[in-house]
Amino acid sequence: MIKHKLGGLFPKALLVLSIVSVVPVLIIGYHVLGINNRLLNNELLEKQQAVASRLVSILRNNVTRRANVFSIFTDLHTDFGGHRFIDQTDIDYLRERTPGITHISVLNSNGQQLFYSSEDKSRFSYAAELDNILTTCVMNGEDYVGSVKRTDGKMYALMAFPIREHLGDKDVTGVMVVELDLSDLGESLASAYPQDLQVLVFASDGTIISYSGAPHGLALEAQPSLRETALYIERQLGAKRSGEVVMPDGEHMLVASAEVSQAHWTVFVMQPADQPTALLLEDTFSSLIDLLVIIVGMIAFVVIVSYLVIIPITRPLGRLQAAAVRLREEDNYIPTRADVDIPHNEIGDLATVFLDMAATLRQRKEEVLKSQQELAQMNRTLEKRVEERTRELKEAMRELVKTERLAAIGQMASIISHEIRNPLAVISNATRLIKTIVSPKEPKLIKQFGIIDSEIKQASSIINEVLGYARSRELILTAIDVNSYLKEIILSFPISGGIRIKEALDPESVRIKIDAEEMKQAIRNLIVNAAEAMQDKGTITVGTKVGRRVMCIFVADEGPGISPEMKNKIFSPFFTTKARGTGLGLAVVGKAMARHKGKIFIHSQEGKGTCFELYLRIYKKPGDTSYGERS
Repeated sequence: MIKHKLGGLFPKALLVLSIVSVVPVLIIGYHVLGINNRLLNNELLEKQQAVASRLVSILRNNVTRRANVFSIFTDLHTDFGGHRFIDQTDIDYLRERTPGITHISVLNSNGQQLFYSSEDKSRFSYAAELDNILTTCVMNGEDYVGSVKRTDGKMYALMAFPIREHLGDKDVTGVMVVELDLSDLGESLASAYPQDLQVLVFASDGTIISYSGAPHGLALEAQPSLRETALYIERQLGAKRSGEVVMPDGEHMLVASAEVSQAHWTVFVMQPADQPTALLLEDTFSSLIDLLVIIVGMIAFVVIVSYLVIIPITRPLGRLQAAAVRLREEDNYIPTRADVDIPHNEIGDLATVFLDMAATLRQRKEEVLKSQQELAQMNRTLEKRVEERTRELKEAMRELVKTERLAAIGQMASIISHEIRNPLAVISNATRLIKTIVSPKEPKLIKQFGIIDSEIKQASSIINEVLGYARSRELILTAIDVNSYLKEIILSFPISGGIRIKEALDPESVRIKIDAEEMKQAIRNLIVNAAEAMQDKGTITVGTKVGRRVMCIFVADEGPGISPEMKNKIFSPFFTTKARGTGLGLAVVGKAMARHKGKIFIHSQEGKGTCFELYLRIYKKPGDTSYGERS
């Protein structure tokens, strides 16, 4: 037995065939149900229309029967009454002999009341409808059916009939106005109302006359909600006699209507629009067993067809998949024709291509393995060579550093050996003693003494520079205000007559953490270097620039500038372009900046001057409490 995964070809084919088989049936069934639903709707509307027509017939017969009584009475009286016009005796007799009459009035053609007969004259009034009565009866010669009123738990209808002098005359000489009790009409309607339908009878002015479930068949009390419903349905239907109406609450209703033309009364027969669907579903569920048999048979057919069509495809594909998995997981496996099923179709062609591809992949795999081995051997060789060269380079660097250190130490030793402090001190003391003995009036001696003092100072300066560069001590870091620090250096710097020092300090003065003495010596060396470059004539600018995290101290001169090839050498120890000097002034600056982890930048243009920029990290800004101690 072949097992299939849920995501395999067989389940998918089964699903597709099931959809292809079932969907058309569902679509057709849906359309059939829709057609049946529409047919059932039409059938129910026809039934409702028949009920409405039957109720209208009852209403019409009731109204017509009563109208015929008065019409016959007036016509017979015209020719057989024995007197020219209806009198009081006639109407009293008519009211007594006709059940349901509560009031009779006889009017002339101008609407003036001549006689009346009534149970209670105070309750009866036709004044509001007199114009319509005269127009309908006198001018048109037709019977008039007027308003419907409720009084003392009963419902009454107002009717009027033309009176002619002779039978067949066109001219109307008077009008008989009658009020009728509609109790017998309500009983007739109540017995005729169907149990499964809703009925609503209302007049043209919106008065509800009767409805399903009304006591005694009449709306003896005002029904505002039913009145609004009747007017809403009338607006929805328009000129149509029947159709589906959406009520204000969203309910769909099937409504059929009919009109009593003589009285201008309308009958609505209603039922919920979902009733046809319920009946249809009831009929459909009654055939559920047949439907289940059809569905089961269809599913069985689809399964058999799917098995017969798909299995010949999935079986060779399964063996091909198994061979592919073995090829992936087993390094030494080579698939053969016995491992795969090769039918005489496109799947067989696929299996053949797979076998050829597996053989090719095996061959290329061996080539790749061989290449990898060769590459690994080459990498090992290269790594060994790189290690050897790196070791040689490190050794050479160490030798170079050692050589430079030895050279620097040798140079310093040479200078110190030639420029010894103690002899200089002895010479200086001897010079002072001689100056006290010799007469100061001899100019030549005074000049020589000046030369001796100058040379002693020069020698002492050289010794100080050498010892200052060679000496190494721990930094003594203090937080200083930059602007105040620079002003103090500038004020204490000895200025010759031709040199002017200009301040260009940033308005924002920050604090930096430095070794004040070491950095002071570096800045003084830059000022001295600038003065010597300008040959003691010109302006030296000392200033600051403040950034977000770093600040810059710059010293700019107006000297001849520094050539590009000299920029990389000026910070080297003992490098100098002067006739006299140790070449350690700028070397001290470079050493100080390195120890403070700062940066030095040189901007120079030949013939225009040079600017040295010393960049240091800001320790604290004014008003800033977020900065802590920094290394």
